[in-house]
Amino acid sequence: MTDEAVQRLQDAEEHRRSYQGIMKASSEVGVPMALALAMFFTNLVMAHGILLSIFAGVVTYVFVHIVVKLFFSH
Repeated sequence: MTDEAVQRLQDAEEHRRSYQGIMKASSEVGVPMALALAMFFTNLVMAHGILLSIFAGVVTYVFVHIVVKLFFSH
């Protein structure tokens, strides 16, 4: 293989690792955080109080984090 072909393969591998890292971070942290914030603010708007809102947000975050980890662990 030529030097250019080797460089392209190395670039492709680096892009793949970067993509997988971004997807892992966004799915394991970003998605649960977004859903937890949605539950938190939904409970606040429904006037359930700050403690129940925080509890619902934390429970949602933990549950979604576990589901995402199980889904991507194949």
